[in-house]
Amino acid sequence: MPALDSKTTRVMRKIHRWGGLLLAAFIIFYCITGILLNHRKFFNYFISRSETVYEVPVSDIEQMKSFIDYYKKQIGRTDDPTVIRIREGDAIEFLYGSHGRTTYIIHPEEGVMEKIEKSPHQPLYWLNNLHKAFKTGTFWVILTDIVSLFIIVATITGMVVLRYRMLDYIMLFGGVLIFMLGALLWQ
Repeated sequence: MPALDSKTTRVMRKIHRWGGLLLAAFIIFYCITGILLNHRKFFNYFISRSETVYEVPVSDIEQMKSFIDYYKKQIGRTDDPTVIRIREGDAIEFLYGSHGRTTYIIHPEEGVMEKIEKSPHQPLYWLNNLHKAFKTGTFWVILTDIVSLFIIVATITGMVVLRYRMLDYIMLFGGVLIFMLGALLWQ
């Protein structure tokens, strides 16, 4: 295989250097957030919870049970739904399974019921589950943590080892600015 000429090599090095400097902040952020997502259960899913208890009048639970049982009979299911909610003030929604895999929307005033069944698109659904540490194996979590740490170290050492010119500093600063702008717009 013929060697690349020196001009092509120089251009490729410049593209690699400038692109790497521009993307350094994104790469580090992506790796750190990936590690955090792998261990989100440890961080209580990044949610602070505060609980306040109020006294309310004691009510008859049988009214609620009969309401739910009435619609479970219409749906044709005996198991309790994961979530029940009132939708748009005039429809009742019964969600079964994870994230409402099967959803029944009942419009009592119209006498209409919709059934929505969700099924995952493979292999994208499987790939998405790789970011859910509680559904993936420990080996995968440890491997991705190690790879992420390696990428962080490689990125930072690459930034330290290289000799920089003013344009390199401008590209690095520009990458950090773009990253911060993206983070601000995301919120």
